[in-house]
Amino acid sequence: MDTHFPPVLRQLMGEERRSGDDYFDKATKEAAAICGRSQGASAAAKETEPINRKERARFSAAVKPAEEEALIAHACESGLWVEEKTFVDKYQSRKIGEGAEQKVFLAEDGVTVLKLNAAIYHYTWLDYFNRLLMHSFLFPATRYDLVGFTLDNGMLAAITRQQFAILDKGASREIIEHHLQTHGFVRIKNDDYYSAKLGVLLEDLHDENIFLYEEQNILFIDPVVYFETKDMNLGGNSVFIFPFK
Repeated sequence: MDTHFPPVLRQLMGEERRSGDDYFDKATKEAAAICGRSQGASAAAKETEPINRKERARFSAAVKPAEEEALIAHACESGLWVEEKTFVDKYQSRKIGEGAEQKVFLAEDGVTVLKLNAAIYHYTWLDYFNRLLMHSFLFPATRYDLVGFTLDNGMLAAITRQQFAILDKGASREIIEHHLQTHGFVRIKNDDYYSAKLGVLLEDLHDENIFLYEEQNILFIDPVVYFETKDMNLGGNSVFIFPFK
């Protein structure tokens, strides 16, 4: 298994192959692999592994342009590229939301949404795709499928598809905490939860991102997923290993 996937994802993908279950979106895995190979071939990959935010920001500035070049080439070759004007003309009137990170559009089928994300809150595109994969494993009811790439105001943006639901009842902290405890996560502060076994930190699990439906079932819409890194000082067993290690 390629080393650009964090250890926990490598393990889960191995289990997926043995069981035949389809946890992970093939297009997202392929995009992550492209970014991993791009990073591994970079000059930055031959330097010391970044271990804090400042160093990772410097690493990001060095590798992200090459990632984007490789992703655009892949999108054009595989039929995943959508011209910016084409996307705007088709979906601007179907826009139903916009946050700091992404724009949301109701898809033509009426039961899914398309999300446009330029990965501005992710150090690298590899970070972004690995987090999508982890989300899809942890919260399969709201998994993300990568369906294309375009430009958003001149910036590369991924187009993902997610199940749409009209929800108006946020889940309380008590309900969220109980649910996650049964899956090995502990609340470490406010609305952030951590699994030492997985080496995964979840943030922003509050009642504007987590909803109740159909008699106490829970939908996790947009939690923030982090893979544990050394500078977090959380003491877990799984630490994100950069692709050049």
